[in-house]
Amino acid sequence: MIEISHLTKHYGEHTAVSDLNIQVGNGQIYGFLGPNGAGKSTTMNIMTGCLSATEGSVRIDGYDIFEQPDKAKKLIGYLPEQPPLYMNETPEEYLRFVGEAKGLRGGGAGAADQ
Repeated sequence: MIEISHLTKHYGEHTAVSDLNIQVGNGQIYGFLGPNGAGKSTTMNIMTGCLSATEGSVRIDGYDIFEQPDKAKKLIGYLPEQPPLYMNETPEEYLRFVGEAKGLRGGGAGAADQ
């Protein structure tokens, strides 16, 4: 479950996200829709621990993304609009890299291991 409570992000005078509250239950799928500048990417970057929040909390299966980032991050994945791909790697090599970065080993680390 993902629980977002009173999430707010300010960049100086600009408010990118304002008092956002969301609950996503296990097995549910949600999407963010909105115009550029609506706070979608900012929210996702906060949810995944890549960006700090000004206020509020994010819990992934009960783990606070700011206080217990290692446990929370093991439960989520995020592919941004502009993914940090390494063009000299095959998709299989990239999946193995990401799997190993997440702590997977052996059969779970990449497609070639299966």
